Formats: sequence, C-alpha cells, structure tokens
Amino acid sequence: MRAINLLPPEAALRVKARRRRVVWILAGLAYIALLAVLTIWWQGRVDSAREDLAQQEQVNQAVQAEMATFAGATDLQAQFDASVVSLTQALQTDINWGRFLNDLGRLIPDRVWLTSFSAAASVDPETFTFGSAQVSGVAFDYPDVASWLRAVDESRFPGLTAAWVPSAAEGTIGEARTITFSSSVALTAEALSSRLLERIPVVNP
Repeated sequence: MRAINLLPPEAALRVKARRRRVVWILAGLAYIALLAVLTIWWQGRVDSAREDLAQQEQVNQAVQAEMATFAGATDLQAQFDASVVSLTQALQTDINWGRFLNDLGRLIPDRVWLTSFSAAASVDPETFTFGSAQVSGVAFDYPDVASWLRAVDESRFPGLTAAWVPSAAEGTIGEARTITFSSSVALTAEALSSRLLERIPVVNP
C-alpha cells in the first residue's frame, strides 16, 4: 500500500536541509579528527627527532672532550718522526765492523794473508752499496789470488760484493816466490748493523 505524505512540501525541504547540515557537520568533525590525528603523529615524529638530536649532541660533546685529551698527540708524533729521521741519517751507514772483520778473518784462504786494510762507509743509491774496502795482500801464486776473490764473493760472506784485483805483481820472500796484490770490494746492506731497527720502537696505530 502506498504511503501518503500529508506534510506540506516546505516541511520536506526543511527535513532535507536539516539532514544536509548534519552530514556537513559530521564531515567537518571527521576532517577535524583526521587533522588532529595527523598533527599528533607529526608532533610525535618531531619530538623523536629532537630527542635524537639531543642524544647526538651529547655524543658529539663526549667525542670533542675525548679529542681534547689528545691535543698533544700531534706534537708528540712530530717529535717522534723527527727523531726517526735523525736516527736514520746517523745510522744509515752504521757498519757492524766487529762482525765484518770476524767474517773476513775466517774466510781468508790459507795461502793468502793481508798486509793492509782500509774501509769507509758511504751510501751509493745507484749501486745500493754502503761503502768500500781496500786491502793489500800476499799470495803464493795467482790461483791463490783467485781464491781470495772467490772467498769474498761467495754467499758465506754477503757483506762484500764486486771484489776485484786491480794490480798484482810477482815478488819473493826469502827464496819463496809470492804474488803481491791489491784488491777493492764494495760493502752491501748485509754489512750494516741492526742498531737503527733496535732504536726505533714499533708504534701500533
């Protein structure tokens, strides 16, 4: 059965207008609620960021305070480096003469003896040598002079290299025939002492 509306048309219009207002009010309230939720969420992020910033500032202050305690480390490192340079300059040609002469004495061939010895330490970057030595000696024959060259050039005596005999002459001692010779050799890094390494401490980073 069809419903019959006995109200005048103006009443229906007022009802529709009232419903429309209610809908707009509810929509406005929902919008305000959404803004409130977004505002609270964003404010929470801002507060969290401020807390993180405050914590980071505290960490930075602690690091700066710790760095201040190492203010003298740069000067100490500079002093250490300067000392290393000075030691290197002073000991870069520090020959271990005791070991050098002891090894030389043990390797001189039986039929050869030395009559003079002189040596000087110096650095030659082109040949990687650290000095030179000149000797005069006497042998019974030329093969004995060759034995001298082989003795100072072999691996048992790494402190010397490039041995050669620039001059040799026959002579006599009493009735014995002899060969008087002069010889030059170069000193290698094996002839150096270990005092430089012993005096520079190892610094762990």
